[in-house]
Amino acid sequence: MSKNVIAFMNMKGGVGKTTICVNLAAQLADFGKKVLVIDMDPQMNASQYMLAPMQIEKAMNNKKTLYRLYKDEVDIDLYSAGIIGDEVEETDGELIIEGVRQNLDLICGDLNMTKVKEDGSNSDTLATYIEADGLKEKYDFIFIDCPPTQSVYTISAFKASDFYIVIIKPDYLSTIGLSLFMRMVTNYNKNRKKPEQIKNLGIVANLTQKSSDNYHENKIQDIEEKFKFVNHVFGTRIGNISAVAKASENQKFMNETNGAKRAIKGLAKEFLESYEEEVRKQ
Repeated sequence: MSKNVIAFMNMKGGVGKTTICVNLAAQLADFGKKVLVIDMDPQMNASQYMLAPMQIEKAMNNKKTLYRLYKDEVDIDLYSAGIIGDEVEETDGELIIEGVRQNLDLICGDLNMTKVKEDGSNSDTLATYIEADGLKEKYDFIFIDCPPTQSVYTISAFKASDFYIVIIKPDYLSTIGLSLFMRMVTNYNKNRKKPEQIKNLGIVANLTQKSSDNYHENKIQDIEEKFKFVNHVFGTRIGNISAVAKASENQKFMNETNGAKRAIKGLAKEFLESYEEEVRKQ
């Protein structure tokens, strides 16, 4: 089975995690890779980035969102096999919004995800769905945009993912968030056999700025020194530039925006190199 599910994570909000997840997916889609984005964050920012408001409203009215899995409105195994009901032939057609752009699909988030029980009883739901519907074989990559909290959504993403990428803003508070997150990963992996452990693909330095004292670059070096046990910090820096903010505001992807194209293309190439290297190690 392919190892191609990647969670985008950090324990601190405001670092641009969703922006990187969505735009990296879009760039890989332009490279000809078939990519599925799963919006696991109840704030559903990835969905808001990728879809127009009317499309989100339609998805929620039709219950074509991630919440449908967690609300147990359907039996996943029977649903995937096409056994339940005349209107349900396969889960893929019901939950996945296809053709956000060429090669790029989405499972829409849902504000109702905040109602999901936090007792851990649903923590295998996403992994079961991905396996039952053969999504790893249908897509080159599956990206999960996770909330910046330790919750049932985070554990669900861990269990469904093969790798994770951490997005940071290279400052003091993000470093603290990274420490908390890495502690959580260590605890998760501790009692699991090596093939079941989630592995790091790298750290993305986002919202970076050049300064006379090289503050951000020095902070990145500190992170690389402190967290030697994780993979590298990607060489491509995503600058704190207005072009990225404007792309998000106008629901455009970075590779469609002057001033942001080169950075996201460079990051996508680095991502593929890192991913292929890690897969060879398996």
